[in-house]
Amino acid sequence: MRLGRLEISWNRRPPTRLGATELEGINERYEKALASGKQLVLGTLCARSGTMWLCDIFDEHDNATGITERNFEEESYYRFTTYNKLPIDTAGIIALIKHGILEDWKKSDIALVFSPFFSHGMLELYSELSPSRVIFAVSDPEFTVQSIYNKGFFSQHYLRGRDDLALGFQPSFSGSWSQYFGRIVPNGPAYRDWEKLTRIGKIAWWGNRITVDIWQQLSQLPQEKIHIFNLQEADQNYDWYLRLAKEFGLAPILSCERFLSIKGRRVRAEHNARHDWSFEERSEFERLTKEWKELYEKLCANHAKNA
Repeated sequence: MRLGRLEISWNRRPPTRLGATELEGINERYEKALASGKQLVLGTLCARSGTMWLCDIFDEHDNATGITERNFEEESYYRFTTYNKLPIDTAGIIALIKHGILEDWKKSDIALVFSPFFSHGMLELYSELSPSRVIFAVSDPEFTVQSIYNKGFFSQHYLRGRDDLALGFQPSFSGSWSQYFGRIVPNGPAYRDWEKLTRIGKIAWWGNRITVDIWQQLSQLPQEKIHIFNLQEADQNYDWYLRLAKEFGLAPILSCERFLSIKGRRVRAEHNARHDWSFEERSEFERLTKEWKELYEKLCANHAKNA
């Protein structure tokens, strides 16, 4: 986006700064809003699962808002610390998330807040934010890996001196810090095997680890609160939308024409382009996504049965 001579890059958004007035009594204000009937729908995913589109759908309704990756770099740092189990106080990021939700609730009664970077802190976020529902967005593993490959994941060269520590500063990352914090890598001896993989293999490991870790947390929550959002099922499916609107109390109901028009805002063809995988890439993908594929098929089957 250009504003006169100023160019703004969405990957270089400045960190959010909250003053004393905005932070004062934030926990009490949040609990008061919940008690008044405001609802939070909390969502997470691995990647490339249509959540921007889903948030746009929620946002089309008078009684709901939808946003994903509101605090891009701060949330990616949250993933980095929770994945690596670093002894860091998370009160600041929780307050930042609550502040955003309170702003959403000024506009509507239902706030959908999504971030892939919530992936390893879902139990803490569930406890701190008290969502009425949790959405786990899933998509076909091969589609996801190809799309992430197209976005350039793991193109950088990593420097690592000690495998037993969380990965440190990387001089090769010249863009957003979120690119470093969000792209988790193995720790311990497994790192050296991962380092030798093709980019497809590295991404396959990444997606498998994140997806499995999310479900290990969500399986500990009340299952009636979990909603599985399957992009392949939902894509331009008006009947699916009608079921979604009823389940989450979205109003007023969109016309079929209006619903079908929403997706065009988010589609970028270059992210879904195919390349011919080598034998090595295919072998690594099949080996490293076994748990992910089994979980994806299980979640989709259970969701279809309960729909």
